[in-house]
Amino acid sequence: MIKNILPIALLFPFSIMANEASVELQKMPDVMGAGNIFQILAGLFVVLMMILGAGWMMKRFGGLGGVSNDNLKIVAGISVGQREKIIVVQVGEVQVLVGIAPGNIQTLHVLESTINSDSGLKIKSQKNGDSHHGFINHLKKQMKNRAES
Repeated sequence: MIKNILPIALLFPFSIMANEASVELQKMPDVMGAGNIFQILAGLFVVLMMILGAGWMMKRFGGLGGVSNDNLKIVAGISVGQREKIIVVQVGEVQVLVGIAPGNIQTLHVLESTINSDSGLKIKSQKNGDSHHGFINHLKKQMKNRAES
């Protein structure tokens, strides 16, 4: 019985090769055609525009929201350098002059009377009681006092 199967088994690989030769090769579709590349680029453009739009909306409408507090607000501010600012912060009824620099926030002065952002920033000095008109004059005086001490 094995003797009869052996010649057939030896001829079997040749029959498979004969069948493979008669089978036509199917043409593979072009995966990276111009239409597919355009579709990929259009999808990437849409996603990029959605990310930029979300960033603009967060900047425009105040970010993620968070807890709002009516007792804490920025009344006025001025930039004194590329990354340094001086602002007036109102906490309840008290206003504080604050200096902001990279990695440093420091109280410069606690104001006796409140100022409005519309009124031209009239600040009274605590040392001698005289009135200085203008935010810049007060700032220069405080910087001169710091330099002397």
